[in-house]
Amino acid sequence: MTVTLYLVRGLPGSGKTTVADEMMVSDTTADDFFIDRDGVYRFDSDKIPAAHAWCLQETTRHIYEGRTTVVHNTFTQRWEMEPYIQLAERLDARLVVVSVFDGGLTDEELTERNTHGVPIDAIARMRGRFEHDWKSGNPIPPRERSK
Repeated sequence: MTVTLYLVRGLPGSGKTTVADEMMVSDTTADDFFIDRDGVYRFDSDKIPAAHAWCLQETTRHIYEGRTTVVHNTFTQRWEMEPYIQLAERLDARLVVVSVFDGGLTDEELTERNTHGVPIDAIARMRGRFEHDWKSGNPIPPRERSK
């Protein structure tokens, strides 16, 4: 049986979680890292790298266990998806990327809809850098490109 890794990408409030929930498979998101023992979401920007490392680790475990998995994060650019793309290749999982982008909503509507309080200016920045043609995007993180 072929295991599939779905990456659902889009701006905050665009419906990524809704799409993932409707797929009814194992799912993970970096946001889960910020949920405390009481079930309260406590975002800490200093922990973003740790959250993404945790998400990749959980996804790796699911794929090793033979579970089709969906990861729903913003993934605005190719380099953000690259570890998952490489994971799918390495473990011979089928990769499917689903882009919901903005769900047809304005930045104001996305600000109202997103459940994590992402402000409108952050959403606007994400919209501006969103690679619709992610396959042509640079797989190298920006901080490593000048090396």
